[in-house]
Amino acid sequence: MRLIYPLLWSRLGRQADREQAVSTAAALARRGVETTLLMPQGPDDPPLSASDLRAYYGVEGDLALIQRPTRWAGEMIVPSTFWFSQVLRDRALRESDLLYSRIPVSLGIGGFSPIPFAFDHYRPWPDRIPWLRPVFRRTARQAHCLGFVLHSEFAAASFRRIGVAPEKLLVAHNGFDPGRMRPPLGRDAARAALDLPRDRTIAVYAGRLSARKGIDQLLAAARLRPDILFLLVGSEGEGPVETAARGRENVRILPWQTPETLPPFLHAADILVIPPSRAPLDRFGDCVLPMKTFAYLAAGRAILAPRSPDTAELLRDGDTACLVPPDDPEAAADALGRLAADSALRARLGTNAARLADGLSWDARAERIIAFLEERLARIKG
Repeated sequence: MRLIYPLLWSRLGRQADREQAVSTAAALARRGVETTLLMPQGPDDPPLSASDLRAYYGVEGDLALIQRPTRWAGEMIVPSTFWFSQVLRDRALRESDLLYSRIPVSLGIGGFSPIPFAFDHYRPWPDRIPWLRPVFRRTARQAHCLGFVLHSEFAAASFRRIGVAPEKLLVAHNGFDPGRMRPPLGRDAARAALDLPRDRTIAVYAGRLSARKGIDQLLAAARLRPDILFLLVGSEGEGPVETAARGRENVRILPWQTPETLPPFLHAADILVIPPSRAPLDRFGDCVLPMKTFAYLAAGRAILAPRSPDTAELLRDGDTACLVPPDDPEAAADALGRLAADSALRARLGTNAARLADGLSWDARAERIIAFLEERLARIKG
């Protein structure tokens, strides 16, 4: 299978969408798909190679990378149409089997793709932009629309409700890299390597320290649990979260970590925390079943998370996680206290989490996507 994967961005960055795109592309390549990333290059953008992407995102896979000059790198609509015109004009690209995109505008203009196309994304777009539902339905009905690969059942349900045919929908959760997370580092060894106290309960959040991630609720719970040390791993400089955490004895702000350096922080934790807030899902809409969930599961530690429609797909209260009402710091603090006091509960949750993670690697996701695309291509070819 030969696959063209256009990217909206033109520079390396720590955003989750970029990591997700490269991780997916690399996994497809490892499973035998001839995968070519198509990247815009604006006037001030540096030249990049596939090895640059592999090194930055810590992935393996025989990817190819093509940069194409454009004056519009960094914008949204223009590069989206630009990629379709690139495929239309380039004979070598037109000979690919499909265009695989997570560029949102392709939901509207995908029908103009000269080759079969599939859309990969995490957002429930029909719910987010109701007035575009007729456009989404029309795109889905195109004969050469292979379908939509959604990162959660929560997102897939929004397309199902507007009438997208079930055979054109695949729920493929994101994943983790076993090479980074397995075998797990022991808690005491991880703490020794990071110079962390061995005799204190530690809760870890790993991700961007953005106010849009609901970290205000985590800080509110931390205020109620001075006995627990909270590590917020992911700072990129002084911002609202860093300012709010300053001076708190039981909160430490730590820098952003590379994919290779992050696992010891997860393994050093007693509790891994997804901020107990609905704001990322409801108010901002930019975080659905966050990618950190999969690394958390693979770490084999107890997880505290909000009881919300997206996290509930994977996490079961009392089985693989401790789920709490969102936006209720007192409830979160009480749950943290229970976890801190009950090592047997933490161990059981961590063991079950690791067992669940066994089927959630990037390679496992790629296998599901490949089977879906092959079946859909076979239908088109008759």
